[in-house]
Amino acid sequence: MDKKRIRVSHVAIPGNLSVLKLKGYLRTAIAEVAKDSGDNEILLVKVLVPQALGLRAGEKLFDKVLQGIVDKDSRVRRVSVEFVDGEITADRIAASEARTQKEIDAYGHLLEDEPDGTSP
Repeated sequence: MDKKRIRVSHVAIPGNLSVLKLKGYLRTAIAEVAKDSGDNEILLVKVLVPQALGLRAGEKLFDKVLQGIVDKDSRVRRVSVEFVDGEITADRIAASEARTQKEIDAYGHLLEDEPDGTSP
């Protein structure tokens, strides 16, 4: 079995977005990121959300919407949310990318699919 490449994409949610528009924005933004995924990739999506918007929207909204995306789109393996205090800037995205890369370096092997017929 060929080793799959792990690709991480970051999606920044605008702080001026309303809770009503959040669901559609998440679906559209993640679908846009996933459209270029190939069969030989494991796509992980990190959603950066301003903390104020996250508190207004609530945890249940994120859980329901993001789980629905993962269930319906086989290209997306995992989606995580990171709440950011204040606005999301290029520096904050870069810091999140660096943290994510450290996690992948340490634990990325756990995302690999097992060959058919074997289990851990």
